[in-house]
Amino acid sequence: MMIQFDEIQIAQRFDKAAKTYDEVAVLQQRVGKSLLERLHGIRCQPRMILDLGCGTGYFANFLEKQYSNAKIIGLDKSTGMLKQAQIKGKERSTKAHWVCGCAENLPFNDHSFELVYSNLMLHWSNDFSKSLDEIRRILKPGGLLLFSMVGPDTLQELRHCWGTIDGCAHVHSFVDMHELGDRLLQTPFMDPVMDVEYFTLLYSEGLDLMKELKKLGVQNLSEDRQRGLTSKGALKKLLQAYEGFRNSAGKLPATWEIIYGHAWGAEKKLQNTLNEIKIPLASIFFKDK
Repeated sequence: MMIQFDEIQIAQRFDKAAKTYDEVAVLQQRVGKSLLERLHGIRCQPRMILDLGCGTGYFANFLEKQYSNAKIIGLDKSTGMLKQAQIKGKERSTKAHWVCGCAENLPFNDHSFELVYSNLMLHWSNDFSKSLDEIRRILKPGGLLLFSMVGPDTLQELRHCWGTIDGCAHVHSFVDMHELGDRLLQTPFMDPVMDVEYFTLLYSEGLDLMKELKKLGVQNLSEDRQRGLTSKGALKKLLQAYEGFRNSAGKLPATWEIIYGHAWGAEKKLQNTLNEIKIPLASIFFKDK
């Protein structure tokens, strides 16, 4: 079962992290590119693509190059991220459109997209089953969902160290690959395929990891988290505990478990086959004048 997140705090944290996100999102960019590479072995020629959880719009340009005839819409719940997407979109000459919204209530018509691309976003969903239902709804028959998420072993070293200090939740617990597969079949999606890859990032000091997580906007955002600032004493104990993981090369590891997956929307005949998409006016993220 996935934990409940503080929706308001999620948006606010990513708003604050928007300007620093790309400079530290090395792993996120690597995972997203790996996700795109998986499309090379899949027969898919989309005309409408949804970049679900687009963040700063980093991958819109890559999607445009891969599918030059497709229209791309980037959706994110963080207005700060969308502002960066607008700014960087001009620099990259992308033609993507940006929309503010969330995965649990997508502001699009049924059967609007042939491809939904989602890089490291769906694990932030408070209602994962509802998000899948919404994605299934907006996919055209035979459309493709391609996604990556973090798995339960992510930041296991940090979780262990906090566990030696108190009993509070400081690091998220995420759903595993088997449960993800079950939920995809229940939605239903066809022929789900998933695999896992582990990354180990290395840091000179434990505080470097903490600062990077803050710049990424991915600090603990669960509803049952301990409120208030971490005391200097608790932080000191945490950093001391983390020293137990220092390797022979003098570095501190941080594990990231990445789950990759794709699945197809079931084929069925549509009554309306026009390539149209309707977006409520209130959902469009307008440019500042």
